[in-house]
Amino acid sequence: MLKHTDEIKICTHYTDLRERLFVKTLCDLFNDIANEQTLLLKFDVGTLNARGLTWMLHKLHIVVSRMPQKDDTVILETWPSGIDRLFALRDFQMMTTEGEVLLRATSEWMVIDLARRRPVRLPEVVIEAARSCEGLERKLGFDLNTKEVPFEYESGRHFVATYDNIDFNKHVTQATYVGWVTNSLPFDFLKNHELRELEIVYEHEIMPDSEIYSCQQRVAEKEGETVIFHRVMNETREKTHCVAKTVWCEVK
Repeated sequence: MLKHTDEIKICTHYTDLRERLFVKTLCDLFNDIANEQTLLLKFDVGTLNARGLTWMLHKLHIVVSRMPQKDDTVILETWPSGIDRLFALRDFQMMTTEGEVLLRATSEWMVIDLARRRPVRLPEVVIEAARSCEGLERKLGFDLNTKEVPFEYESGRHFVATYDNIDFNKHVTQATYVGWVTNSLPFDFLKNHELRELEIVYEHEIMPDSEIYSCQQRVAEKEGETVIFHRVMNETREKTHCVAKTVWCEVK
């Protein structure tokens, strides 16, 4: 079993006021299909939990050619795409039913000891699944250098980790981080721009009822693209929960 595939209808509540798929919802769809394949491969969350372990996302990189629209039917694929030390790599690809590639993504996951909240060696079944996919080409790597992300920001927003932000690991979902990253931007900017790339590095968990500050700094505007750095911090701004870079193009 190399690739796992789902056909997905883009529902109205998946999309924004311009009827484009929300990037947060895209990340939820990534999680859904990854969960389906890990269940089939027998290294799903439930199986790991029985051993006192769980999955935790470390990095995610998405490149978008065109975001799907409301009522589109798309094909979403995923597969284990390699091993890098303690990290399991997983790739995603979304296409139209005619085969046009809409977006690609790669991700890096750790297996965590639930009691100690620390990474452990990947189970052999995970390593074997990655080996079975060695013939599949990885289209993306990871480019974001976290040391280049500034601490000074032009603006930001405050958020609270409410019940509907919490996942099976009892912390904030990785998709919620992405939503907080993009929603730090002003309404008019989001209305008039389309996401072309997002890369995020997760550094610390966010627990229920935590107050956080998501801030952003535009670092480049050229050839119709805007590049923005992001940082999500705790309320006192002493701890960084994630850093990210987004690239946007103006809606024509």
